[in-house]
Amino acid sequence: MKNQHNLLYRKSFTIRWQDMDAFNHVNHTIYFVYLQECRIDWLNSHNIPMDPATRGPIIAETSCKYLRPINYPAEIDVELYYSHTTGRRVFFEQIIRDKNTPTLIYATGQVVIVWVDFNTGRSISPPEEYNYTLHEINS
Repeated sequence: MKNQHNLLYRKSFTIRWQDMDAFNHVNHTIYFVYLQECRIDWLNSHNIPMDPATRGPIIAETSCKYLRPINYPAEIDVELYYSHTTGRRVFFEQIIRDKNTPTLIYATGQVVIVWVDFNTGRSISPPEEYNYTLHEINS
């Protein structure tokens, strides 16, 4: 992460045996699952409405920088930080770190979210609750 932003949310995970790959560490695709679950839990914790029939957030861009492998057994914390907003694009940064040794960082991620009207397929402004929550944490 380039800049340290205010923490929006933290979610803990216990690594499951099924998360492992043939090289005895967490499969690279599972990192994206951890990042996603953290973001969705954050939305749900603030009762931010997502309705697959009308509107919701979609990923416009995402990346993950793998810094070291996660081996079983392990416990991790996934953190979500708000970075900035440009137009209708909302930028977040995330960190996957060891729960018991917080200075041990396994990966960092970036994601750009756009809210979409699923009926028209066009981007829309995020719901009021979403913007309020982002600005509340950063004031």
